[in-house]
Amino acid sequence: MNLNIYFDNNATTKCDEEVLNTMLPYFNNQYGNPSSIYSFGKDIKNEITKARKKVAELINADESEIIFTSCASESNVTAIMSAIRNNPTKKHIITTSVEHASILETMNYLKSIGYKITYLSVDEQGKIDLQELEDSIDEATCLITVMMANNEIGNIYPIKEIGKIAKKHNILFHCDSVQAVGKIKIDVRDLNIDTLSLSGHKINAPKGIGVLYVKNQIPFTPLVFGHQEKNRRGGTENAAYIIGLGKAIDLILKDNYQLNNYLKDLRDYLEDQIRKNIDDIIIYGDLNNRLPNTSSIAFKGVKAEELMLILESFNIYVSTGSACNSETKEPSHVLKACNVDLNNYSPIRVSFGKYNTKEEVDIFVKKLISIVNMFRKRG
Repeated sequence: MNLNIYFDNNATTKCDEEVLNTMLPYFNNQYGNPSSIYSFGKDIKNEITKARKKVAELINADESEIIFTSCASESNVTAIMSAIRNNPTKKHIITTSVEHASILETMNYLKSIGYKITYLSVDEQGKIDLQELEDSIDEATCLITVMMANNEIGNIYPIKEIGKIAKKHNILFHCDSVQAVGKIKIDVRDLNIDTLSLSGHKINAPKGIGVLYVKNQIPFTPLVFGHQEKNRRGGTENAAYIIGLGKAIDLILKDNYQLNNYLKDLRDYLEDQIRKNIDDIIIYGDLNNRLPNTSSIAFKGVKAEELMLILESFNIYVSTGSACNSETKEPSHVLKACNVDLNNYSPIRVSFGKYNTKEEVDIFVKKLISIVNMFRKRG
C-alpha cells in the first residue's frame, strides 16, 4: 500500500503508468514539430490524429470537432468568448451558481462590460429547477452554460433536458464536463451540446492538456489565433500530452466504465462505515444522482479545515472543496448556494480514483473516528 492515502481525485489524478510510458518517446526520441512537412514531424501528427479520434469516440463526436487546448479552463473561456463574439447583439447568459471558477470568473468579467448574467439557484441538495431556466430565457439570451457534474458535491445535472430547452429556443449550449468524463457516458449528439470541455488530469492523463468540442454547424472564433488545430487554436501542438490523453481515453473505452462500479463500492462502503461509527453527520448533494466516486461529508462541530490538516499529518489527503478555490478563506460557493448550515456542518470532500483501496478506506475511517471524538470531547 502507498505511504500516502490520496482521496482528492476530483482535484487531480495520478498519471497512469501506461499513459506515461506512451508519452515518454515524444519528449526525446520523437520530438519533431507536428506541423512539419517531413516524416519526423508528420509521424507525430498521425499519432495526434489517433488521439483526436479517441476523444471523438468517447463523446460521440466527429474528429473534426475536437480542438486540443492547454486545459479545461481555457476550453471553457474559449467557448464562452466565441459564443458572445458570434452573437454581438445578444448580451444575456444563463449559468448556475455552482459552476467551476473558470466559468464564474468569466461571468464576472462579462458582467463588468455590460452583460446580464442569470445564475440559476439550487436547492439544499444542489439541484437546479428547469422551470427557472425556461423562465430566465429572453430575446437577448445568447448562451446557456451548465456543468455536467459538480466537482464538490458530485451532483449530475439534467444535461439532456437543458440541451432540449436550448435547442427549442435556438440558444447555444456549453457544458463543462470535466468531472463527468470517464464516470458518465457522454453523447454530445443525444445531449444537444454545442460546445463541451474536458481535462486530461482528471482521468489519469497529465496536467496541461484539455479539449474543446465544437459542433461543426455552429460559428466559432478562436481565443488563441494561429494555424494549428485547423486555425482554431494557435500554438505548437503539445504532442506528448495529446498522445497521453489519447491513451488515457483508450483505457476508459477498453474498461467500458467498469471502474465506476469499483469506485461506487468504495464510496458506499466509506459512507456506511462512517454512519455506523459516527453520529451527527451530513452527506451533501443529491444522493440519488451523483458521481460514483464523490462524497461530501460534514461532522457536527468539526471544522473541515482543521480536520483536513490533522488528516494530512497522517498522510491522508482530502479537500474541503474545489482545489481552484483553495487559496481563498471563503466557504465553498457551492455549499453557500445550497444554503446549508456551514457553521455547524462544514464538509470535507472525499473523491476516489482507480488506485484507491478498501484497506485505505478502513485506515481513513479509523483515524476519522478518533479525530472527530477528540474534537467533540474538546467541545
